[in-house]
Amino acid sequence: MGINTSSIDELVFAYFRKLEERGLGERVDEVFPTSAVFEEIRGMAGSSAEEVVERLAREVAERIVPEVAEEVVGVPASSAVWHLARRIAMWYLQLAEEFGVVRGVRR
Repeated sequence: MGINTSSIDELVFAYFRKLEERGLGERVDEVFPTSAVFEEIRGMAGSSAEEVVERLAREVAERIVPEVAEEVVGVPASSAVWHLARRIAMWYLQLAEEFGVVRGVRR
């Protein structure tokens, strides 16, 4: 699988690498953004970035492998999953901006 590492958070990328090392590469695909993710982001237009990230994080958290997250993040599994979920959600939002799905507000 080819991952463009230029836009992926280092911790998220470390999680992806650890999944691959453990033979769980299919789990990477489960958290990679799909067109449905971008449609969901588009549908949340008008919401704050924080609201979007929180909603996306809740959804992606269910697809994160807790034991791997704990190892990569270095905190207990429940905290590690939530931390990674938020970072993945922020990555989704960044990609949505890069792809022109939404416009970010720059200050």
